[in-house]
Amino acid sequence: MRIVTISREEFDNFSINHKYNTYYQSPEYAEFKKVTENYSVSYLGFYDDSNEMIGASMFLYKELFWKRKYAYAPRGILIDYDDKELVNNVTSELRKLLKKQKFIFVKIDPPIIASERDKEGNIIKFNNNVNLILNNFKNNDYEHLGFNLYDESLLPRWNVFAKLNNDARIIFNNFDNKVKEQISYANSMAITVTEDETVDIDKFYEFLRKSNIRKTKKYFQCLKDAFYPSKKIKIFYAFIDTNKYTFNANKLYNSEEEKNNILSNIISSGDSVKYNIPKAVNDKITSDKYLAAYKRDVIESTKLLSKYPEGIICGCSLCIEEASGANVLINYEDAEYNKYHVNALLNYEMMKYFGKKNLKYLNLGSITGNFNPNSKYYRALLSKVGFNSTIIEYVGEFDIIISKFMYKVYKRKYKK
Repeated sequence: MRIVTISREEFDNFSINHKYNTYYQSPEYAEFKKVTENYSVSYLGFYDDSNEMIGASMFLYKELFWKRKYAYAPRGILIDYDDKELVNNVTSELRKLLKKQKFIFVKIDPPIIASERDKEGNIIKFNNNVNLILNNFKNNDYEHLGFNLYDESLLPRWNVFAKLNNDARIIFNNFDNKVKEQISYANSMAITVTEDETVDIDKFYEFLRKSNIRKTKKYFQCLKDAFYPSKKIKIFYAFIDTNKYTFNANKLYNSEEEKNNILSNIISSGDSVKYNIPKAVNDKITSDKYLAAYKRDVIESTKLLSKYPEGIICGCSLCIEEASGANVLINYEDAEYNKYHVNALLNYEMMKYFGKKNLKYLNLGSITGNFNPNSKYYRALLSKVGFNSTIIEYVGEFDIIISKFMYKVYKRKYKK
């Protein structure tokens, strides 16, 4: 085996067809990290004795101290980790190469799936090869960060993936009933979702500032600069048409009021021969609740129409597209309108959008590995499940140690 420097184009052509393809292992992400965190970038190809490229990786690297460096392959290296001999050879050759270049260690966090779980955290599918892979890593002196539950690693270990289809009806029918109800309610409130094809960062950030986000506008501008030329960055807005909202709210209220009056007449008639009085009473109780809710919507919609006659943005999402799917980086709903289930509608419309492009999944974002309903993180979990989605647990983050002595120095002093 030999390791050689390859061009950006050579790497891109290889990575886009690899089973571990991800936007983290892309020239666009490399450019983004160069600008935002001052990394240097290198593309390496791994060739077998037949001169066939059997692996590749984009490496970010920078100097730490004493002219010693570390490298990071985000969601890399792109090789077949089930091939024990290949992992051994890549590790050995990489150590030889990087030792000459004064590297201390290489950090990797490959998207190797350890398990798939349901919303309660129960394992529904386990990767039978994962223990063999982990044992091989251990035999090659990889240091594992561990099976962390929170945000200890550079990239999240827990993600929620929703399955896509090019038929919107199939997508919707596979949702949990609660999610279906949320989407239907959002539609009844005249909320629509549109794409901002210009990816206007000024507009996006001005709205996002309501969320008290810590990231700067420059961060998002750099993201656009890196991913917009290849059309991989997408921004979507949820918008309330206040005229239509008012019309719909009044229509629902009037319809429910008519139903409520009919039920009242049935109950007051006392005719148990002609009518099922107990059922009418129960239906009336339910109708009263709907009527009160619709009345609140009428009042709310009238106020919004008066204040925002042109309509109002109530939510936004930012996504990065990759070869097989797309990833939600930001999904924000204005807290003032969260009762309209804006995020549920945003997720559905994005799934329809990417499904039409024949992509396979939408990564709805990271969660923690804490599935306790009393946890402060549980609400974030609930907002991402129910969309025909699966929780994916990756194996985690590893350091490939190049210099054992300098790695100990790094851990004792610099890392602190």
